[in-house]
Amino acid sequence: MQWNSALVAAALLLSACAGQPPPRQETEFNPPRTILEHYDANRDGTITRAELEQGLRAEFAAADAKHTGCLDEEEARAVNDKRWQQDQSTASPLMDFKGQGCIDFDEFAATPRSLFAQMDANDDGKITPNELRFRLRVR
Repeated sequence: MQWNSALVAAALLLSACAGQPPPRQETEFNPPRTILEHYDANRDGTITRAELEQGLRAEFAAADAKHTGCLDEEEARAVNDKRWQQDQSTASPLMDFKGQGCIDFDEFAATPRSLFAQMDANDDGKITPNELRFRLRVR
């Protein structure tokens, strides 16, 4: 009976680790704002909702190599690998939340949009340098 419990525990541990990126020896901490900072198209220090959406649409179009409007497993894996390399500690993997077998634009944009909403402290549709310095707020 003890042997079966140990096997079950080992199986649960292995299943919990499945699909996770391999452990990195050196992971540099990147604050969540780094996810949004590269959307500042005009480099004025303020990120507007329009800049975010324009950047997300360009990234999605580049990732959608097969031009289906929905990223398949191979395309999603390529994006996830790139995100991990760029963002490391703040990487947010793409996931098929809708269960449709691929990742559409709204699923692709979910994390940056959510982060933008949290960091836009006064809900004016832009994130200023001051808002980038502040902590995330809970809604």
